[in-house]
Amino acid sequence: MEGGQAMFDQMKKERSGGMPWIVILDGDGKELITSVGPEGNIGCPVQPAEIDYFVTMIKSSSSSDEQRLEEIREALVNRKKN
Repeated sequence: MEGGQAMFDQMKKERSGGMPWIVILDGDGKELITSVGPEGNIGCPVQPAEIDYFVTMIKSSSSSDEQRLEEIREALVNRKKN
């Protein structure tokens, strides 16, 4: 992943949170939202609040409709069960 560490350092700066740490950018490279939610970094979302925030991330940065957002939520919940 050439340049991955440099991008990580540039985007994360001094913010807290472990790995994975997610940032969603627009087409110009401007930060739209990160995985640091109200309760800290969601990492790989497993808990209900983490899943909710991940869906919020997708909703705020895409044109996904409510049906698609629910499919994403269900996939994350089902992954936890398996």
